Formats: sequence, C-alpha cells, structure tokens
Amino acid sequence: MVMCKEVVENIIGYIEAELDDNTLEELEKHLHDCPECQAFVRTYKKMLELTGKLKERTFVTPDIRKKLKELLISKIKHQES
Repeated sequence: MVMCKEVVENIIGYIEAELDDNTLEELEKHLHDCPECQAFVRTYKKMLELTGKLKERTFVTPDIRKKLKELLISKIKHQES
C-alpha cells in the first residue's frame, strides 16, 4: 500500500511518466483516495508549468529535486510525529 511519503518520493517519476507499471498503479490508487496528495501533485505540476519549464527545459536540476524531496519528506515526518 502506497503512503503519502511514497508520493513525495516518486513525484518526478510520476509527472514525467517514468514509473514502472506496478508503482504507477499503486500511486494512482493512493491518489484517488488521498485529497492531500491530489493537491500536492496539482500544486507541483502547476509550479512547473508556471516556470514554463515542464520537461522540455531543465529548471528542476537534480540538486533542486533532491532538496525539494528532502524538504517534503521532512515535512511529512514532522506531521506524522
């Protein structure tokens, strides 16, 4: 069963359609039932669209992705505490 943390960990792969079929299916099941993750994915996509850099251009460098992922994971862990 996918948890919110796994949505955060796989957001880039999900948006860029790079996840394996099993992971994609599990993530989409979770997204269907989790309004918080739905909002997270919409917001993340919108952020990329607003920068005008979705997939065709490199705005989100690997370092930025790593830092964003770490920040989001720490926020989730903080909420779970």
